[in-house]
Amino acid sequence: MTRVLGIDPGTHRLGWAVIGGTKSKPHLLACDVLEFPQHTSSAEYLQKIHSFIDSLLLKYHPDKLGIEALFAQKNVKTAIQVAEARGVILFTFAARGYVWHELSPNTVKSAVAGAGNAGKAEVRRMVGLLLNLDTAQLLDDTTDALAVALAAQIL
Repeated sequence: MTRVLGIDPGTHRLGWAVIGGTKSKPHLLACDVLEFPQHTSSAEYLQKIHSFIDSLLLKYHPDKLGIEALFAQKNVKTAIQVAEARGVILFTFAARGYVWHELSPNTVKSAVAGAGNAGKAEVRRMVGLLLNLDTAQLLDDTTDALAVALAAQIL
């Protein structure tokens, strides 16, 4: 029985999910988004990300951690902000002695939907099927974090 924390990092919305079970029979333990108002300062949201991720680690004691790797961004400012958020998350993992899997979007899509070029709708559908979960009301960030957790569980 493995417990996996999956993170979809973002600037003002961070998706997270904790799944349990086995590779062949995963189940949802918890998921949501950590969201900040649009004009939250970097100093404030980076500190809150650290505190929040630390609290998830202490609450769920995951056996595996997965985080989506930074992929090419057209907007340099957004890429820098996501990289800063990822840095805080990775620091928090390391400070608690964890190792983690950094998963490219294509790796996540391939693990969950069977194809690295799968669209958001197909990933959402497969996350729902794999976890026996209605994903219609979930934000994309939450669904993405669930997909990261499922992919990390397979590793």
